[in-house]
Amino acid sequence: MTGQNHSSPTQKHPQPLRRAREAVPLEPTRHGALKRVLLYREEALSTLCFVNEVEVAPGETIHSHAHETMQEVFYLLEGEGQMRLGEQSLTVKEGDCLLVPPLLPHEITNAGSLPLRFLCFGIEVDQP
Repeated sequence: MTGQNHSSPTQKHPQPLRRAREAVPLEPTRHGALKRVLLYREEALSTLCFVNEVEVAPGETIHSHAHETMQEVFYLLEGEGQMRLGEQSLTVKEGDCLLVPPLLPHEITNAGSLPLRFLCFGIEVDQP
């Protein structure tokens, strides 16, 4: 990948990493959207699993799923949608930040007429 400068997590003094958004292709998620993987687990020296930029087309849904040993942080960049967190339904929009704990089923639907874009951070946690 161009613009990439990283080191193995086992190195004593890791190097900074820069990844240009334009250099990262969109790829399908397992749950029904498109994502750009901006940072991989192997590149972090922490419990961070990934940083993804996700794009959900109008009317599309990232289907309900849960993670056994990971919490997710969502930061909405553009658009608006409906997010289900367990039995709760919330309207979410640009500027909102949500923390989804492990084992909580969640899904998000783009309820607007423009793409819904957000950053998603996956953070590994000890089993609940």
